Amino acid sequence: MDKMEFNLGNTQEDAPKRILQKPKKKKTLLFVILAVVVLAAVLIAVLWDANSFDGLRRQIIYARAEKDENGCAELYDYASDRTSRFAALDGGLLIASPNQIRLVGEGGAVRYEESVRFQSCAIAQNGNLAVVYDVGGTDLYVMNTRGLVRHMTSEGEILSATLNEKGYLAVTANASGYKAAVNVYDADGEPAFTFNSADRFVMTAAVSRDNRYVTAVTMGEAEGVFSSRLVTYRLTSTEPVATCDVTGGAVYDLGSVGRNYCAVAEDALHLISPGGTLQASYSFEGDSLRRCDLGGDGFAALLLGHYKSGSQCRLVTVDDAGQEIAALEVNSDVLDLSVTGRYVAALYSDHLTIYDKLLNECATLNDVSAVKEVIMRADGSAVLAGASAAKLYLP
Repeated sequence: MDKMEFNLGNTQEDAPKRILQKPKKKKTLLFVILAVVVLAAVLIAVLWDANSFDGLRRQIIYARAEKDENGCAELYDYASDRTSRFAALDGGLLIASPNQIRLVGEGGAVRYEESVRFQSCAIAQNGNLAVVYDVGGTDLYVMNTRGLVRHMTSEGEILSATLNEKGYLAVTANASGYKAAVNVYDADGEPAFTFNSADRFVMTAAVSRDNRYVTAVTMGEAEGVFSSRLVTYRLTSTEPVATCDVTGGAVYDLGSVGRNYCAVAEDALHLISPGGTLQASYSFEGDSLRRCDLGGDGFAALLLGHYKSGSQCRLVTVDDAGQEIAALEVNSDVLDLSVTGRYVAALYSDHLTIYDKLLNECATLNDVSAVKEVIMRADGSAVLAGASAAKLYLP
């Protein structure tokens, strides 16, 4: 060991002096190196193997949950029928039926419950916000993870409702003297925009991610042929800023994928800028659209049938530029498809498979006999909804 000499002076005459100790450079250096290694390991897990990082997160969060041999935890109890609709809200399960709206927390605790009289219940969700409404009715219930945010009433019968990620609500409804009307409400539920359509039917509408525009899907007839048109407005004016005709098939749905609107038509996906300009299209190349979910983090998932009937299909993921990310041939009946974050859940007749957006298999569950619907969650877990209870599958 290195030796150090000190002149202590005269202990009887001189004031006491601090004795110099040997610096602890080696211990400090080892601590810094260890911290860097741990941080690097976490970053590598996030950047290179996000699925494993999500798995570690699930193990920590649900360490005390009682799971069966398949990794499923019984967390939600309810009563439902074939017309019930479901949505996952940050650990809670929202169930809407013709008679009741219920939000159930993990463990079965009821966070919100309301008796209703719906003819055809529907749920539109964006993140941890959802709106429950009655198609053909006038009531809307905006929900978050804790329960009811607000109850709203439409002046006309509701055709559709959508939410953007900042809580702006677009309601398409019948209006006296018009084909339809679109009403936009801000995150506080205050009216932000209204327009009435006199010459074309309005199917649905959606507010852009930046809250500046609203785009509506309209249907009209020209020379005996029905056509879809997307009309975009600024929320500050009732004069349209752009129109975009969609040829070749009717538009079924309108949502967002990444930066753009995404119009789901019967023959293609159409990506439209917030300002209403067509950016790209993804053709189905003659295949028929079976299922579609726009809930991915910058991508959509499609199930396309090679024939009008039968189980021969391809599962496809498409990015916000209209480019195919991955495709997978499927030869089994797909009962449900759910996309959230970077995961795709496909419920087959005899098993459930969770993929990433490259359609690499992340997990498979074989016991799905009691499952009627799957709801993918951003952390890689999936809610498996049955007739009277729901499981949380934790791969």
